[in-house]
Order: sequence, then structure tokens, then C-alpha cells
Amino acid sequence: MSNTPPFLWTKTFIIIMLANAFAFFAFDILLPTLPLFLEKYGGLDISKIGLIIGSFTFSAIIIRPFTEIFTNKFGKKKVLVVSILICLLSTLGYYIGTNFVLALSIRILHGFGFGLAVTILSTLAAEIIPKDRRGEGMGMIGNGTTIALALSPFAGMWLFNSYNPIILFGVAGVSLLVFLSCVGFISFPESVTNSNQTEKSFLQSMIEPSAIFPCFLMLLFGICIGGVISFMALYAKELNIEGVAWFYFVNTVSGFLIRFISGKVFDRKGHAWVLIPSSISIIIGFVLLYQATTLSDLLIAATLYGMGTGSLFPSLQAWTLNNTKPEQFTKVTAMFFNSFDLGIGGGSAILGLIAVKTSYSSIYLFSAFVMVFFLLVYCSVLFINKQSLVRTQKRA
Repeated sequence: MSNTPPFLWTKTFIIIMLANAFAFFAFDILLPTLPLFLEKYGGLDISKIGLIIGSFTFSAIIIRPFTEIFTNKFGKKKVLVVSILICLLSTLGYYIGTNFVLALSIRILHGFGFGLAVTILSTLAAEIIPKDRRGEGMGMIGNGTTIALALSPFAGMWLFNSYNPIILFGVAGVSLLVFLSCVGFISFPESVTNSNQTEKSFLQSMIEPSAIFPCFLMLLFGICIGGVISFMALYAKELNIEGVAWFYFVNTVSGFLIRFISGKVFDRKGHAWVLIPSSISIIIGFVLLYQATTLSDLLIAATLYGMGTGSLFPSLQAWTLNNTKPEQFTKVTAMFFNSFDLGIGGGSAILGLIAVKTSYSSIYLFSAFVMVFFLLVYCSVLFINKQSLVRTQKRA
């Protein structure tokens, strides 16, 4: 028998990777610019702007658990097209959403559309990627997101500072139209509801038991990420370190490059061979951030942190999917992304309180302890499962 691994780089895989990149480019280009737009053209204060920006995550979390219900009833393609159109309408609508109520309503609508779109697209990726190459495949899909995240803030700030804001929203809209056009080249397996399926409670229809543990780990991971996303610039300012943009650049590059290795290791050796070293890399990165005094310290930390996060996220996602039957992929994907978003939101709030009471450096020490807890819990469950398997084999 041939040991040749199944082919990964199919036409559909490449289209999904491109679609994912354009979806996140349209979203990420507004991250640094929408608050500036609302302040300049809407005259809104920082508290109102914060509510508007934060409502996006809230609405995305609310809508994701219903993704499977919608796709079972209407099919993945129809729901995805509608969700992209919602994102497009919302993105262009920001231009006229210069008062608080209208801007908040548009942002909530945008969260609904984006939450559905990303969940469905990620589910489709999981379905078409061969199981034996799922670690590598999810990592490559994630690299499309990484490239978008690296380019979009610079593009967004340049467009906002150089042209009328309608150009900014127009470019984001064009990116969504490219996303929509990619969907037209994808053959979707339509969801079918099993008439013989045992009726489930509302909670059972939203939660897949096999995904609870990896999603809990994802929640812990999200708590740590929240500190870097929200407070790195302020931390660098506290340390009087200039050039913090290089931290994000090095973090992005190291996270991008490591996925070419970590995915293959995951597929050949298993999740432990990636999750354990990536957790250790993140822990060391956080400790170095806690002790940082120069830009060089930040860049070394960014390298280790980027390698850890770049390999951990897709590997944890691939492991979650590998534990699940294909018909549960939509539900599990929604759980996975919601766990991450809840972690980021909750982590930002908790770490913000820590920063107020102590200093910004303390949040990275706290984050290191959270990742130590992540590693201990993961290794403990791994050991318990291994012992249980040994006992079962002895009985057999």
C-alpha cells in the first residue's frame, strides 16, 4: 500500500484560503480606523466608541451557536452568501453611521454576519481538508488570515489619512465582493437534517461534548491573547520603548513561518508534539515580556510568543475537529471560536483590572501563569487518558 499522504492543495482548498484572507482583510482594515472615524466624524467619546466596537464580538458570540440550525435548514451556501451580504451592507453603512444608535446597530449587524461567515467558511475548510493533513491544512488557512492581519492595518491607516472615508469603506467592500465571488467557485455539500435523529434539547443542539475540553483550553488561551492585543502599545509606552510596531511584525512573521512546520508535526506525531512545546514557547515569551526593558527584549519575546501562538491555534482547532464527527463540524467550530472570543473579552477585562492595580508588566506574568495552568491541565488529562487506555488494553 502507498504511504503517500492525501493531496491538500486542491482548487477548493486554495479558493477557501483566498476567501478567508479577503474576509479578514475587510474586517481587519477597520480595526484601527473605525474608532478614528467615529471620533472624527461622529464626535463620539471613547466610552461610546468602546461600546460600539465591543458589540461586534458580543453579537458574533450570540449568533454562532445558531449556525448549524441555519445551515441545516437553508444550506451552507445560502447562509454564507447572506452573511457576506450582511457584512457588505454593514461595512458600507458605517459611512452614514455617525451617531451612536445607528453606529451601534450597524456594528451589531456586522457581528452577526461575520460570525456566521467565518464559522461556515472554517467548517467548509475542515470538511474538504483530509483528516491526515488537517493540522497542516488549518495552519495554511490561518496563514491567509495572518497575511491579512499584517497588511490591513497599514492599508487602513493610509487610506483613512489620505482620502475620504468612503474610499476606506469601499476598499473593505471590494474585499468582501472578492470573498463573495470566491464562494461562487466552491461546491458546497448541502446540510441535510436526519429525520431519524433523536430530538435534542436546546442546550444539546448547541454543545458537542467531545469539544468541551479543547474549547476550555481555547478559552484559557484567549485570556492570554487578550493582554497582548489590548495592552502591548501601552506597555511599551510605560517602558519608554519606541518602535512597538516591530513587536507585531516579528510576532506575525514568526507565527506565519512556524505553521509550515507545526502542521506537519501535528499530522505525523499527534497534538501533544505541538501543544506542549508551543505552550512552553508562549510561557517563556510572557516571562520575557514581564522582564523586558528594551526593544530587543520585546522582539525576542515576540519571536517565541509568535511561534507558540502560531502553532497552538490551528493545532488546537485541528485536534478539536479530529475528535468530532463531520456532521458536527459546524457546531464544534462555533464553540471553538466563541471560546476564543470569550477568552479574549474576559481576559482583556481581567488583565485591565490587574494593570490598573499594579502595572502593565504584571499582566504578562499573570498570563504566563494562565498558560502554565493550561499546560498542567492538558498534560494531566493526557496522562489520565493514557492510563485509562492502558487499563482497557490489559482487560482485553
